[in-house]
Amino acid sequence: MRSKFIKGFLVIAVFYSCSENKLEESAKVAQYLHLSHTRTNANPKLDLLVEKLDYTQFDLLWLGGDLAQLTSADDATMQHVDSIFDLSNKNTLWALGNHDYTDLKRVSEFTKKPRYYSQHQNGITTVVLDTQDSFSNIYREQKAFLFAILDTIQRSSHLVLLHHKLIWMYNHPELEKRAKAISNAEIGTCSYCINPNNFNEEVYPKLVELEKRGIEVICIGGDIGFNSKEFEYETKDGIYFLASGIHSDEPNNKALLFKHQLADRKLTWKFLPLENL
Repeated sequence: MRSKFIKGFLVIAVFYSCSENKLEESAKVAQYLHLSHTRTNANPKLDLLVEKLDYTQFDLLWLGGDLAQLTSADDATMQHVDSIFDLSNKNTLWALGNHDYTDLKRVSEFTKKPRYYSQHQNGITTVVLDTQDSFSNIYREQKAFLFAILDTIQRSSHLVLLHHKLIWMYNHPELEKRAKAISNAEIGTCSYCINPNNFNEEVYPKLVELEKRGIEVICIGGDIGFNSKEFEYETKDGIYFLASGIHSDEPNNKALLFKHQLADRKLTWKFLPLENL
């Protein structure tokens, strides 16, 4: 009799333990932070609030570039930026901007990562692009790398393209005329401009194919902050173009915070004041 009682008790205990584990799993929410254009006008300092943030509260840190005035100009500046963002951490992903581009060898020494790469975590595939290379175009090796991912991605619920320049504004019937009011740089031929590029002609159709297969696509740019601090646009195909960036030490600076419900694979986002993070 005692044996049956113990067995019954164990079954009930295991049942409740499994139920609690399932509830805990379904309640899990991961947080991802996108932050960009954190530079001041003097190395190595960054925006004061950016330097004081506790980044351990975020599961992923997505950096949109232009971290310091000349981020990779010397070891001291890189060390300072590294002390804030932990650049070699696998959960810190950095899309280079024009202010980061002085010494690419120094960048790789600190990050232990290439200029463009991908990462899969929690069902999300993030691809970090280098939009400073090839004047805003996704060409040659980088194009082959990106297209190989887009052609083979299967199990991800989301694809995030992380980049600096707002390359999707060029040659877009609605967004191109808004570029001057949104982006830090205008459409043009300078090194920091949104240059004429192949995003909408070659890359975007591939993203539409993914969207049709049920993979949500989000493109996040980082070259804003001077003219605007947040941007969100949903295309007719259901693809999101987002951007966030700050103007150092100004009021009302914002970052882009994502919350990921892991059980139902739902990703939501909102722009929050830096002081509220």
